[in-house]
Amino acid sequence: WDEILAFWIDDPNVSYEETYNRRNLTDQSSFLYHLILKNFYHLAGYNPELGRLVPFFFGIISIPLLAILSYQIKSDKSFALTILLVSVNVYLILYSQENRHYTFIFFLSIINLIYFYKMFFLKKFNYKQGHIYILFIFFSVLGLSEHPFILIILFSQVLYSIYYMLIFKKKNYLFFLSVVLILAIYLLLNYKFLTQNLISKEYHFVSQLEWNFLYDFFFSRFFGSLIMGLIYLCTLLFLIFNFRKKIFLTPNKYLLLVFIIIFSYLIPFVYGLYFVPILFDRYIIFILIPILILLAILLFEINNIKLRNIILIFMIAATFFNGYLEIRNKENTKPEFKNILNFIKDDDTKKIAFIVNEGIDDTSLYVVENYVTSLPIFKENNLEIFKINNFPDSLNRIWLICYEPFTSYNCEMPSHDKWIVKANIKKHLINARLIEIIN
Repeated sequence: WDEILAFWIDDPNVSYEETYNRRNLTDQSSFLYHLILKNFYHLAGYNPELGRLVPFFFGIISIPLLAILSYQIKSDKSFALTILLVSVNVYLILYSQENRHYTFIFFLSIINLIYFYKMFFLKKFNYKQGHIYILFIFFSVLGLSEHPFILIILFSQVLYSIYYMLIFKKKNYLFFLSVVLILAIYLLLNYKFLTQNLISKEYHFVSQLEWNFLYDFFFSRFFGSLIMGLIYLCTLLFLIFNFRKKIFLTPNKYLLLVFIIIFSYLIPFVYGLYFVPILFDRYIIFILIPILILLAILLFEINNIKLRNIILIFMIAATFFNGYLEIRNKENTKPEFKNILNFIKDDDTKKIAFIVNEGIDDTSLYVVENYVTSLPIFKENNLEIFKINNFPDSLNRIWLICYEPFTSYNCEMPSHDKWIVKANIKKHLINARLIEIIN
């Protein structure tokens, strides 16, 4: 539903004001990604299948960027392992295929960290390097405007800077000045959005965390299964514990990554205690950045080559085996409109109508109809769509489409003494019945 809704919001055939109003009416996400998609559809064509190229692009470009960040943190061969781990991560692959903004958030978070490290570890500032501060401020504001949870990264950077200043006597006043500018610009641009969404105590779909969250901290979702989640989580905890003195007591670039992991869980959890629950795996998708980099870098810190190779081979083998199982046993979770239409196009009857419950408003129905009528298979085969309560007298056969979320997952056909069912097709979340109307 989120993708179908976003496709309607990003319609390039309506004004920017209308797109903004649609987003305010139906969606809590930032306007920035909608703006990107709207302009992409304007250039490439208004087609939901083309829209998936945008998150795919951000997912692909994030791979070399994460390698750059990894090499920036530790200049050794571990960056190659980082590339491997991010390339086969099932969670990132999933969101690279879904037309939502999460790979864009991941992409912006990587760039934010690249420029932070560039800025923080400058030996001496001069005006020729001023572009680093400007780009850090720019991408920080951009990231925060897209997803308020990136405040967690900024908070971790502030804490890391204070820690470095107190323990290692390294001061960076320009960074603290940049934080003030980032927050001022961000609040100026997004004050209304924050007051309407983040501070609101109105209904939110995220529920309170279950006790079993403490077993894996979303790692089972991040890495594809409970077993894989435990393998990655236990490996990460072992590595952090093993190198705790190096991380916390020597000047290094690792500590910031540890802070991001800790506060990605802690801040949303505390917020949820006082306002509404907001800790959800995809909201903190950027946590995969420190997790994957720390796993790669700290594995290469192990001096015992035999132990290092055992952990490395076991983790990589388990990852590839899990990826094989994911591909083999993958279940479709999206409504199969395209498969239904692919069947209908070969039938003589090319007319369809949607069955909906009384509680479904006209806007929601129009959102789904807009998605279906924009599919190439609908346009290329001259399919037509009608309202179920407004059939023309000449109509004698029609396909009734049941989109299960619109009927409380009950696709019983409305009773009518002049309708005779001639065929029935079922796909995931979609049912279609060919109806003959006796006039």
